[in-house]
Amino acid sequence: MPLDYGLLAVFALSVAALGVMLYFFVRSSERVEPSGAGQPRLITVIKCEGGQERSREYKEGDYVGLSTDECPNGVVVGIYREIQQR
Repeated sequence: MPLDYGLLAVFALSVAALGVMLYFFVRSSERVEPSGAGQPRLITVIKCEGGQERSREYKEGDYVGLSTDECPNGVVVGIYREIQQR
């Protein structure tokens, strides 16, 4: 039975391609951080009647311009993401 070099070349290329895909899959999964670690916090900034600003945790439904009862004539002026520095 003669050895078919074309079939052997296709097999070798297929094994090499699978190896490269496996390598990239393993490399990309190493960068995933554990859940909860490095998660950004959303902060809502509220400006009160006297000009002072307060910040609190973001609540579902907050938007810039929303009137709040947390302080007299309070208005949401910003929603920011706070990221912990390593």
